[in-house]
Amino acid sequence: MGTSLMTAQPIRSVRKSVFGVEIEAHPVVFPVSAFVVIAFVIATAAAPRRALIFFDYLQSKIAESFSWLYLASMTGFLLFAIYLCFSRFGNIRLGSDDERPEFSTVTWFAMLFSAGMGIGMLFFGVAEPMLHFVDPPNIRNGVVASAESLAAARGAMGITLFHWCLHPWALYSLVGVSLAYFSFRRGLPLSFRSVFYPILGKRIHGLLGDSIDILAVVATLFGLATSLGLGAKQINAGLSFVFGLPQSTTVQIILITCITTLAVGSLLSGLHVGVRRLSELNMLLAGSLLLFLFVAGPTVYLLGAVVDNAGAYAERLPHASFWTASYARSSKSQWLASWTVFYWGWWIAWSPFVGMFIARVSRGRTIREFITGVLLVPTAVAILWLTGFGNTAMHQEIYKALNADAPAATAFYDYSPQSYAVQQLDPQSGLPQSEDGEWLIGATAIGVASPQGVKMRQQASRLVTKSGNAVEYYRGVLVHAGTEIPYHPSVEERFDGRYKSEDTLLSLAGYLTEPVLTSSHRGRVDTTATAMFVMLGSYPFATITALAGIVCVILFFVTSSDSASLVADIIASGGSHNPTIGTRLFWGILEGVLASVLLLAGGLKALQTGSIAIGLPFCVLIIVMCVSLMKALRQETNTETPTA
Repeated sequence: MGTSLMTAQPIRSVRKSVFGVEIEAHPVVFPVSAFVVIAFVIATAAAPRRALIFFDYLQSKIAESFSWLYLASMTGFLLFAIYLCFSRFGNIRLGSDDERPEFSTVTWFAMLFSAGMGIGMLFFGVAEPMLHFVDPPNIRNGVVASAESLAAARGAMGITLFHWCLHPWALYSLVGVSLAYFSFRRGLPLSFRSVFYPILGKRIHGLLGDSIDILAVVATLFGLATSLGLGAKQINAGLSFVFGLPQSTTVQIILITCITTLAVGSLLSGLHVGVRRLSELNMLLAGSLLLFLFVAGPTVYLLGAVVDNAGAYAERLPHASFWTASYARSSKSQWLASWTVFYWGWWIAWSPFVGMFIARVSRGRTIREFITGVLLVPTAVAILWLTGFGNTAMHQEIYKALNADAPAATAFYDYSPQSYAVQQLDPQSGLPQSEDGEWLIGATAIGVASPQGVKMRQQASRLVTKSGNAVEYYRGVLVHAGTEIPYHPSVEERFDGRYKSEDTLLSLAGYLTEPVLTSSHRGRVDTTATAMFVMLGSYPFATITALAGIVCVILFFVTSSDSASLVADIIASGGSHNPTIGTRLFWGILEGVLASVLLLAGGLKALQTGSIAIGLPFCVLIIVMCVSLMKALRQETNTETPTA
């Protein structure tokens, strides 16, 4: 390693023993980060419906004003990552010149992928392609494919891969390479403040550096909360599908508590045991599930779809990378906010965790090796995974009419529609009806897993509760008419009975788009979270594969949680590579509490908003980080010629 261009100061941290547990923490970053997150948790738990109104407002405003920034930044990160890979800087090693990687390539990939986007790909792997298939977005040359057509199927896979392939991994590679370079090669603490040394100099050790690390810790926790929330919803959906367990926020919070406990156990075993072994086991199990679909499903169709989907992605990539819906209808702008902007915000909020984690396990690799591996291998796996799950689901939808006359070779496919209880909606108000048809039932909050039901009637153009109070919906929350004050129903106004419904044959697409009721007829099924299990139900060994899917989500949940706890603790301890157990426990527990409160306050809406909001300031920070990295690399190569 050549002459260092930076001077590392001792890590300014406090190390104490509290009740026999050793704790190491930065005196500013740790308490301020903890205070910010705990204050958010208390405020949201105290007024969940007001919080949901605020979440909806914040998400719409950010999407309206800053979607262009998310789109331009993420595309810029991809172009910059490709440039670094092929530039003269690619030979620089992330460590001393004679260092070699700490982990094997297979283990390295399993760890970064399990701790990266595993939960999300399981949650959206079936639902996202199907939803784009049913409602094609207008993002290619202004032409909209007909819903549920072959063109719509190809387009659905193209846009799904756009969200999950090169763009997010380019972001992760840049954050990871920056952290690894400044820490392992330049001797600075393994913390976000370090990557700004070429711009801020020794000021990274003061208030500016503390602020950067605080934002990184908070972003890590909110990004993780989104993944944990989605994971809890899908585990709940799987257990409901297999065992009839109710789908509700209460059950999901219990699941988060139980699995966070498992994650803490893995965390205590350390990086080389817990995270490593669980990551390898998870990749083996997930790979087996994917292989099952390719073997038991329409094999030839899926093999062809892998190639076709890669082409659809390459074809769509240039246009979608710059599509901001400026010339599209408002509905397509809403689509962009709900999908692409949400994903980009989620990935940016997730980047401190994934970037820090893959930096921690990537010491000794060159910049070219690092970026190539992080960009291409997960992208290839994403294409295989999303093809296996997405195209299998769409194949069921496209060819469901062939079931009765299927040739013997494919006779075991059960593509026939299934019977489900579908909620009856009042045509004027769009609200569900009670079983006796006497009442309309309005939820206290739309989109929450288990909201309170309120008895009401439609009178003229307004909704009136049983007690005669006029109400309306404002940003998805039931409020007093003409105000923004959430409506709290009295005991006699609350509805806890069965909904009016009709039994209907639904294909997978219908299942995702219709208001399907639980077996008790007392609540709706979370169809997005259940879609994967419904799809697996059309193949042999449905219960076994569903259980395998549940175990996969649990393992992804555990590896994500303990990895993010490690990352938050590394930053909050001032950059220690091996922080103490006590603070790891603290962050692990706090992550579970944050995910639970977000689910309680507003379900998926709150999870999405948390990611999009925290991703905004961090997006600007990452842009500056790229400038800082470039400055440092130029300084090094101008000082000496690095050797591989």
